[in-house]
Amino acid sequence: MDDDAIGRVAGTDGTKAVCFVEIDRLSRRRSAEATQSGNASIGAFVRVSVAGASVFCVLVELARDPDNEGRTIAELEYVGEGIHDREGRLTRFRRGVTSFPQPGDPLHFATEGELAIMFAPPDAPHIQIGTVYPTRQVRAPVLFDMLMGRHFAVVGSSGAGKSTTVTLMLDRIVSQANHGHVVIFDPHGEYAHAFGDAAQVWDVSNLQLPYWALNLDEHCDAFIANTGEERTVDANIMAKVLLRARQRNIHAEMPGRITADTPVSYQFKDLTDALEEEAGRLEKLADAHRYTHLRLTIEQFFHDRRFNFIFNADLASASLQELLGQILRIPNNGKPISIVDLAGVPTEIVNVVVATLARLILDYAIWAPRESRAPILLVCEEAHRYLPRKKSEATRSVEKQLERIAREGRKYGVCLGMVSQRPSELSETALSQCGTIMSLRLNNQSDQADLVAALTEGARSIAGTVGALRNRECIVSGEGVPIPMRVLIDELEAHKRPASDDAVFSESWSHDHADAALLKETVRRWRTER
Repeated sequence: MDDDAIGRVAGTDGTKAVCFVEIDRLSRRRSAEATQSGNASIGAFVRVSVAGASVFCVLVELARDPDNEGRTIAELEYVGEGIHDREGRLTRFRRGVTSFPQPGDPLHFATEGELAIMFAPPDAPHIQIGTVYPTRQVRAPVLFDMLMGRHFAVVGSSGAGKSTTVTLMLDRIVSQANHGHVVIFDPHGEYAHAFGDAAQVWDVSNLQLPYWALNLDEHCDAFIANTGEERTVDANIMAKVLLRARQRNIHAEMPGRITADTPVSYQFKDLTDALEEEAGRLEKLADAHRYTHLRLTIEQFFHDRRFNFIFNADLASASLQELLGQILRIPNNGKPISIVDLAGVPTEIVNVVVATLARLILDYAIWAPRESRAPILLVCEEAHRYLPRKKSEATRSVEKQLERIAREGRKYGVCLGMVSQRPSELSETALSQCGTIMSLRLNNQSDQADLVAALTEGARSIAGTVGALRNRECIVSGEGVPIPMRVLIDELEAHKRPASDDAVFSESWSHDHADAALLKETVRRWRTER
């Protein structure tokens, strides 16, 4: 065995190799550039010399040899192979293995220089998000064209750093491509200050989403509480009267046939009048009551000031072109990121708002001329809320639209970025469409199992460490990275961090801030600023 070798191959198949590693060599034989400094650990990279070539592997399992106390059995998973020049120097790396190791081939730690070549990005636009584990210098590249061209997911338990990771990636992407079009659905108001002047924030105080932009399903989700057959009957009524209301506002210059889904403006009164007219035509009072109940429900929404940003009669003349321009940042006017702050949106209609905006974004992309279409990134925080694995009436419309983007958006330049703390509760359809998955620490075993199932084959071995990751550490796998890797994410500047920090009880409870004035102000805001 040569001086730098730490062991030899004992057996191999098409995906992994088993090696015998001498324990004393782990502690004494260290290459001058060994990235592990002689310490073998799960996720470490090693090199097997194969007839003058190099096969790179990741260490996935260690066990003491029962037949030899001075030896460890190591299981390695193949990552790829190095390409050497005539002088035997490693010049580049490629995924996949053509020459497999044979029993007796020596095993070495991969050096920092070798790992730098392995993780060197191809000649393509990329950002660097951190340092490859377990090195101190090798930077982790993300190819953002591939990241956004195939959808992506960022998952991790609460507090692991998902929002900060998303912020860091977007900040570095738009710093390179500042004419982008990014829309973030932010359910907790975390991102409002994270991007500074690069973002436009929309909330219930300045967002104007006209009610007539909702399609039939979204109207039904807002106004109909019934389920099953009762909902079907009410939905048929809504389809009839909604179409009639839209038809009353058709202009001569608007050719073609419209449907209840066509985004044609209508007057609020035309909708309620159509319900009254239909009720008056019925002979049975019981049937007429259904129409009356629906009319009263609609009127209640329009008279409740909490819904003024959407169900407001004054929005009948709102411009769909202006709405799309504002949300999609077209033109972006130096603000490539649009943040839709959903924290103030009433719970009853938050799914309707997300469904409507998601649908408008995809429909815009479908109808925009291909040669001038602007690609769009839609980031959905708490994605399991809108894309649940268990279907329900409450999320039917929003799930339909987001899954539609997951399936079809790539063809039209719309990328879906899903952020979730519960991958086990996230739609399998949507998760399966993600070309790149970034996982921070996951504590729940069912979440860990679903993550492993969703990862590419080469990353499943290192995914076993996902429950033990530190904050700001993640596993990245898929088309957006050269090879699967474990990364220590760069620390984000304090002024760019999203407002997602946990409450510090020990500090807050050490002195009393809460008083009668605070209660008074809270109740005032509750009543007047919702």
